[in-house]
Amino acid sequence: MVQPDPDPEVYPPIDPNEPVPDDPGELLPDTPDTLPPAPHEPGRGPGEPGGVPEPA
Repeated sequence: MVQPDPDPEVYPPIDPNEPVPDDPGELLPDTPDTLPPAPHEPGRGPGEPGGVPEPA
């Protein structure tokens, strides 16, 4: 199914000849300067594939 083109009033066309700004904050002014810490992911336990080897 073909979607209609986006409204040019809301999404103006991209000009490939326009220079890219050095500061991405110009494009997304409401974003924080730093990323939040990554979530903790549990590791694999003994006996699981790619996990900790079982004690000998």
